[in-house]
Amino acid sequence: MSQSMGAPILLLEDERSTASLIIQLIAGACIANPVEWLDGGGNAIAYLDRSVAEPALRPVLCVLDVSLPDVSGLEVLKHIRGEPALADLPVIVLSGSGEDADIEAAYAVGIDAYLVKPAGVHGLPDVIRELNLNYQLLPRSKHSSA
Repeated sequence: MSQSMGAPILLLEDERSTASLIIQLIAGACIANPVEWLDGGGNAIAYLDRSVAEPALRPVLCVLDVSLPDVSGLEVLKHIRGEPALADLPVIVLSGSGEDADIEAAYAVGIDAYLVKPAGVHGLPDVIRELNLNYQLLPRSKHSSA
């Protein structure tokens, strides 16, 4: 990945169809940053650790599912918040749970937003805009196919 492509958006989602929808929503929001999709928490932790040593890999945003088959999204979040080089990384949680206890647990670890799947996924572009990451996100022309 070249520096000119911009910092990646890290997407941690184990369901291929949901990941595909999220990638389409990000592209539809005219954001040209590459999306690095990983389907497991262990892979995400390894990627994040590499990104500390290789700044070109460091994500501008992390969108993560809480329920994963290996390491939970909350464990990945704790790893992010415990690493000084990543501690200020904006994190949006996507979860199938709208339970108050789950939402409060995620905010207690330090998330920026919580969306409940499936319907909440469609609000992702608005939440990304509300995070004011404009200086880190690359604009994509509405007419661009790349």
